Amino acid sequence: MTNKKKTIIGLQVVATVYLLGNMLYSNLQAFDLMSTAMGLLGLFGNILLAHKRSSTFALNMSNNILGGVLSFQNRFFAEVGMNIIYFVTQAVQGIPYFKKHKDETGEVVTKSEFEPVKIITYIAFGTLVMGLVSKFFDGNMVVLDSVQNGIAIGAQLRQMNGNADGWLLWVLSNIINIIVWASVGNWILVASFAAYAIVAVSGYLNWSE
Repeated sequence: MTNKKKTIIGLQVVATVYLLGNMLYSNLQAFDLMSTAMGLLGLFGNILLAHKRSSTFALNMSNNILGGVLSFQNRFFAEVGMNIIYFVTQAVQGIPYFKKHKDETGEVVTKSEFEPVKIITYIAFGTLVMGLVSKFFDGNMVVLDSVQNGIAIGAQLRQMNGNADGWLLWVLSNIINIIVWASVGNWILVASFAAYAIVAVSGYLNWSE
């Protein structure tokens, strides 16, 4: 095993141990089944995605459904729309890409090139649209929530096209999500997004080989 692979696996182990420990502590205080399920689905779904496994989609799409419900309950309406976008882009873009782009060993082929114009365009468009949606429904933390979702749209579109830089955008998106969920006191999801950020670093390392 190369040093890079050891680093990738090490980051994922740290993320898993950290999140499981935090969930155990939080649920001893007040059990939260939905947030716990969402956190675990997202964690293991992202780890599978970092390793280019098509089984990621079953976990991540289930996570999107739970995330949409939880976001609606907290009036983060832009986030509700984002979970719909995550679900749809995986179905129409991610799954077909994983099926069509494989090397002779059967591993999904990913791309390391950086395209700043496309990334900025995706983020700007996503921020504007999600901001209007959240404002229309009188959501909470409209500006921060919309910026986070604009970044996440860029991350999702890049990632579902096999671009490694999507993982870097997810790091930034997850950091903003930590702030958003901390504002409503959901510490399980705060820990979840911290773990996702760690996994995103490992995903970038693996996809950019």
